[in-house]
Amino acid sequence: MKQGTILLADDSDLVAEIIGDSLSEAGYRVIRAKDGYEAIEFCYRSIPDLIIMDIDMPLLKGYQASRLLKTRRGVRDIPIIMHTANSEDKDRFWSYNSGACAFVIKDFNNIQPLVETVGKWIDHQALDKELIAEDAKAMSREFIAETLSDILDKELFQSTIINQLGDAARSISSLAGTILRVLELIDLATERQIAAIILATGREASPYIYPLDCINKEMADDFISVSLQDFFSFFQLSSIKPVDAHIFNIEHRQDWTKLRLQDNRLCSYYSCPIYGSGDELIGTLHLGHVRNNYFTDSVVENINAFIRDAGVVVHNAMLFKNLSVMEREIRNVFSKFVPQEIINELVARKTHASMLAGEKRELTIVFSDIRAFTTLSETNTPESVVSFLNKYFETMCDIIIEHGGMVDKFIGDAILAVFGAPKSWPDNARRAVETAIAMSRALETFDTAGIILPPEGLDIGIGVHMGDAIVGTVGSSTKFDYTVIGDTVNLASRLEGLTKQYQSRIIVSESVVRELEANKHEVSCVRFREIEQVIVKGKEEPTLIYLLEDEGPHCLDEQEYDLYKKALAMYRLRNWQTAAGYLDRILETRPDDPVCLIFRERCRDFLIEPPSDEWDMVQRYLTK
Repeated sequence: MKQGTILLADDSDLVAEIIGDSLSEAGYRVIRAKDGYEAIEFCYRSIPDLIIMDIDMPLLKGYQASRLLKTRRGVRDIPIIMHTANSEDKDRFWSYNSGACAFVIKDFNNIQPLVETVGKWIDHQALDKELIAEDAKAMSREFIAETLSDILDKELFQSTIINQLGDAARSISSLAGTILRVLELIDLATERQIAAIILATGREASPYIYPLDCINKEMADDFISVSLQDFFSFFQLSSIKPVDAHIFNIEHRQDWTKLRLQDNRLCSYYSCPIYGSGDELIGTLHLGHVRNNYFTDSVVENINAFIRDAGVVVHNAMLFKNLSVMEREIRNVFSKFVPQEIINELVARKTHASMLAGEKRELTIVFSDIRAFTTLSETNTPESVVSFLNKYFETMCDIIIEHGGMVDKFIGDAILAVFGAPKSWPDNARRAVETAIAMSRALETFDTAGIILPPEGLDIGIGVHMGDAIVGTVGSSTKFDYTVIGDTVNLASRLEGLTKQYQSRIIVSESVVRELEANKHEVSCVRFREIEQVIVKGKEEPTLIYLLEDEGPHCLDEQEYDLYKKALAMYRLRNWQTAAGYLDRILETRPDDPVCLIFRERCRDFLIEPPSDEWDMVQRYLTK
C-alpha cells in the first residue's frame, strides 16, 4: 500500500535509483527531480508529502531550493530532509538554516536510517493543495530566479542589521545606552518621527522614548499614553506600574514644551512585542509617523526583521543590569561575615530568593582538631595561645583553599572544611583526602616557637566523610551564617574523635573510599587500611572506617599489609588464635602499630573469654 508521495531531488541517476528502489519497497510513491529548479517546479506540480533534497546539485543547490520553498505559502508545510554525502558542520548548518527538518548522511550500504527518517516526518498536517495549485500557475524559472533574488536582498538586509546591532551590544553595560543605540538603528528598517521601547522590569513598565525635532512634549505624551495601553494589552498584568519615561534627544531642544510645532501631528502608528533570548516577552516597540498609512506591509516586515535581533541585544543588557544590581546587593549584605568564595557563589545565583535558600548537596567533610589543646592552653599565656592558633589556622586554611575546599568555621581549635559547596568539583573526595594528607604533613615543618607544647608534642586528628548535607544560610533575622548541617557533618566530627581511640591521625569513612574507587581517583603515596565497623554517638547504623596511611615509617610494607589482611579475615571468622599469630608477626617489626596492638589485645581477651555468638563484631562508641 502506498504511504505517500516523495519528491527525490538528486542529480545522480545511480543514487536516485538506489534510494528510489528502497523507498518504493517501503510502500512510497517516488518522483524525481534532477536539480534545484526542477525540485521547486515538481513540488508545485505534484505536491509531494515529503521532499528528500541533495545539497550539491547543478543550477540551484539543495539548501537554496529549500530556502525558497520555506518562504512560500502552502509548500512551506512540506517537510524537507537533506540527504548528502557531505558531513561537515557547515553543510549541517546551512541545511537546518534553510528550513530542513532533518539531515541524513548518504550511506548506500545502509539506507534504513533514511527510510526511518522519512517515516518519522511524512505524517504531518494536511497540506492546502488548492492554495499550492493556485500559486503553481505563476511558477516559472524566471519567477523562481526573481524570488531567490528577493530572498538574497532580505538576507543582505538581515546581515546589515546584525552587524549594526553588534555595535549596540558593546554598550551592554548600560541599559539606557543600549536602548538609545537600538532606537537610532531603527532607521535601518523604517523612517519614523518618534519611537519608544517599553520594558517590563520587575513590577515596572519602563518607557524609553526617542522623539525627533518635529515632535514636542504634548505629542510625545499622547504617543506614550497610547503605547502604554498597547503594552498592557500584551502583558495583561495589573501588578506592573508605569514609571517616568526616559526621553532621549531633548537636551538641546528649546521648543520641547511649546504647545504647537508647525502643523505636525502623528497620523500613523505601529506597535509590536519584543522577544528576548529564549523567546521571552520582555517589552514592546512603538513607532509613530506624520504620514498617513505609512506602515505598509513591506515596512512592517522590515521592522519585524529588525526587532527580532534587537530584542536579544536589549534582553542581554537587561540581564546584565539585573546581575549587576544583584551582585551589589549580595556583596553589601554578606561581605561582613561571609568568605569571599561564598559571596562569589551567591552572586552567580539568579534570584534574591535563591540567594537565601538552602539545598541538599553531596559533600565531603574534613574535620580536624588539635590534640591535648586543653593542656596547651593551660601551660601558655592567652596571648601566645591566640598567636599560635592564628598561625596554625592560617597554615591549614591555605591548604584547604589551595585544594578547592571552603573553610566553613572554626570550633575552638577545630576546623570544619567542606568540599562541594559553594563550588563543587568532580573529585571532591580526592581533594578532601589530599587536603587531610597535606595538613598532616604540614605539622612536620610547622613552626612552634613561642609556645610550650604538651609532652606528646603537636598532633592533630582528622576525620573525612562523604554524604548528603544541607547547605545554606542559617540563623536569625539579625545574624545568620552560610554553613553546612546534617548527619554527614556530625559523622565527620565523630570520625575525628575516633582517631584518639585508634591512636591514628586520619580516619576516613567507607563512602570516601568507595567514591575514590568508583571514579578511579587515585591518591598517590597513601593506603586505606580497613579497620572495622563502628557505631558512634547519634548513629544507629554501623560505619566501616579506614586508617589513612601516608607514605613513611609508620606505613606497613607490602608483606606486613598482607599479614594484616589475613589477620583481619581470621578475626572476622572468630579464629582468635590465628589472627593473633599474624598480628604478632607484624608487631615484631612494627611494635608500636596502634591498630595491630588493639586487635591483638582483643584476640587475647577473646581467647580467655569469647564474646557471645550474638555479637555483631561492631564496635560501639556512644560517647563523644
